[in-house]
Amino acid sequence: MRALAAGGLAACLLLSMTTLSAADDVAPGLAEDAVCDDASNELAALVASLDEADRRKLQGIYVAVDPTVTDVAALPGCDDDGDYVVVLSRAMLELVEHVAYADASDRIRGTHVLDAYGPLLARAQRLDTRTLPPPPPAAGDQASHAPLGPYPRAFVQDALAWLVADEVARAVRGDVTCPHPTSTREHGDDVWTADERAQALLLAPARMTRGAESDAWATLVVLGQGRSLLPAVTLLRVLAPLEEARPPGGASTYLTLHPRTAERIDTVLHAATAWQGTRPPAGDSSPARTRMR
Repeated sequence: MRALAAGGLAACLLLSMTTLSAADDVAPGLAEDAVCDDASNELAALVASLDEADRRKLQGIYVAVDPTVTDVAALPGCDDDGDYVVVLSRAMLELVEHVAYADASDRIRGTHVLDAYGPLLARAQRLDTRTLPPPPPAAGDQASHAPLGPYPRAFVQDALAWLVADEVARAVRGDVTCPHPTSTREHGDDVWTADERAQALLLAPARMTRGAESDAWATLVVLGQGRSLLPAVTLLRVLAPLEEARPPGGASTYLTLHPRTAERIDTVLHAATAWQGTRPPAGDSSPARTRMR
């Protein structure tokens, strides 16, 4: 199987986050398939944005969806054929969708669901149970209670772009080295097996020791693609209270392998500010080629 002054920072993020990527919404019944396709498409777009040496290194890389719906996870790995993979669990994909819905409710209805979502997870989420959905709007929110309808796919896609780039960074840097990367896909590549999952989890701690560098690189790549960072930062802000709460039974795989969420948010914001100061002049249409050093 294969932390800066708030004023300057706010100005930077206003420029880089306010416009989400253009995308169609998706009917809820199709969301599960669509979000998997979106993750794979984001990986392909990321690889295409890299220079030739890094593209060649990552030939054949693909997204492997871990079927678990109770463990939020994202990590780099190799499949049993020696190909690079970015592993995203169903629980992670579901969490991204939950955060997208909460964000849409706040923007469209004027609610404060996102403010309540992280504390809800910190208070009530338990390991090995399905990720809780966002809470309903508070009684004081002046909101329509009509269904929001299709989830905002653009938010999901931009969140996935950053999540995927954060794991690819480790392969580009060489923290993850797979023995036989090839562009040839095999019959079993659509299934992420229990043995492959166990091997990826066993090796992940040693592969993920330079988290701040990966976070910064992922931020620069996403901005270089003209994407919004708002979804990624929003996702991390939802996760921060959960990490601080240290829930019974332990943390999810994602928080175990990607600790210090508050520091990670600072890293992303610093990198965004630095990028804003070095971006090319308006009208420069040269492609962004970002290489890990």
